[in-house]
Amino acid sequence: MFAIRYARGLAVLVFPVMSGITTSADGATSTDWALLGNSSEMQHHSELDEINTETVSDLGLFWSVDLPTKDGLVGNPLIQDGRIFQSGPQGKVFANDVRTGKLLWTYEPMQSSRTGSLLESIGMRTNRGLALFDDLAIVGTADCRLVAIDQKSGTQRWESEACDVTQGYSITGAPRIGAGKVFIGNSCGDSGINRGHVDAFDAKSGKHLWRFYTVPGDPSQPPESELYRRAMETWGEGWYERTRGCGSVWDAMVYDEKTDQLIIGTGGPVPLDPSQRGKNAGDELFSNSVVALDAKTGEYRWHHKQVPNDGWNYEPAVGLMLATLPIASEDRRVVISVPKNGFVYVLDVATGEFLSGKNYVTVNWAKGLDEFGRPIFDPAARYWEKPDYTARVMPSGMGAHGWEALAFDPQRHLLYIPVMNAPMRVSTIEGEGFLAEFGAQQDMYYGEASDPAWQKFGEVVAWDPITQ
Repeated sequence: MFAIRYARGLAVLVFPVMSGITTSADGATSTDWALLGNSSEMQHHSELDEINTETVSDLGLFWSVDLPTKDGLVGNPLIQDGRIFQSGPQGKVFANDVRTGKLLWTYEPMQSSRTGSLLESIGMRTNRGLALFDDLAIVGTADCRLVAIDQKSGTQRWESEACDVTQGYSITGAPRIGAGKVFIGNSCGDSGINRGHVDAFDAKSGKHLWRFYTVPGDPSQPPESELYRRAMETWGEGWYERTRGCGSVWDAMVYDEKTDQLIIGTGGPVPLDPSQRGKNAGDELFSNSVVALDAKTGEYRWHHKQVPNDGWNYEPAVGLMLATLPIASEDRRVVISVPKNGFVYVLDVATGEFLSGKNYVTVNWAKGLDEFGRPIFDPAARYWEKPDYTARVMPSGMGAHGWEALAFDPQRHLLYIPVMNAPMRVSTIEGEGFLAEFGAQQDMYYGEASDPAWQKFGEVVAWDPITQ
């Protein structure tokens, strides 16, 4: 097995110096990693076992190459048929020979911003990955396009619009593949100025197949369906004058082959301070939720609400995977959700039933979860209810876990979580400007204070989702 690491504009391949071919205990060989997470389940696991605690010290540099990009790469590389594919800023795609590092081609879908908006400009600097399908490499762009590129030649094969950049949308996430379709969400940049949505396209042709909105639309207009009429009732009085909701699907998506469902994680509502949104609001559906959709039609199947009346940006728009776990003497097909809020949730993939959940880091916004997986709120973190509208909160709005890759060992049934223990000081803010529209001010550097109870540090946590 080899490992690829990135610095600013540099790709490095690390290889076991004692061997040129990697095998597992059963003799299987592989150099491909064609799906994000190495399978549709997004477990980031490989059966190859030549690199282990005894041989890791034998790793050595096999090759390195400078990449033609001014900014570093953050997405996971994908490997197929002897080529490494990766995306970078401005949606630029690179193809390298896996054995030599030779740059085979580059493709740059956008040279400059189409609108000049802040969100598009930010999106141009960050691209979290691409997808491979047959002989195509598919990437999303900051100006809302989905572009398919020939893997051999680096030429464009098709292009489709996945959102409207003029309406405050952008794409920074990696597309997902399933059942001949490519799925893509988008970001509203924590602005609340539009409705979040996820779209499906035919992976071969780029034909648009369906769209699912994560929040209801203008209440003065007839809702698209009964689903959105019911969802609208959960947003409280006067909500549409204060927010359009957002609920972005900016990263977390996973396709389940067995149920033919797309499972998505949605972002939170904005303004962040709940008192600045709808009066007497309920669950503000379907923000802050894990939602299952029929992959053929985009129709709603089920949802699980994680943080009602979220005031901290604890969205489950990150950290989704699928697994089969032995629970109560039977194998259960489950969704594992590791959102920003410091808890691990296990849900039945077919029904959305809450099976278990527990915090894996110190939190002070909730005292635990009830039997339905809903939080038992701790008043300590509810800054909008305090006399000075300020609170110290764990974890921060960046999350105990962000969009960084999780990993799962299906033999040991262990989940590996990269963790950010970072307390924040958060307070209500009003007025004009971006921070005022966001509704709260978050001091992410609060963990550098002298109080030892509020220090920040990173770690990797190994977690058992069965016994949690």
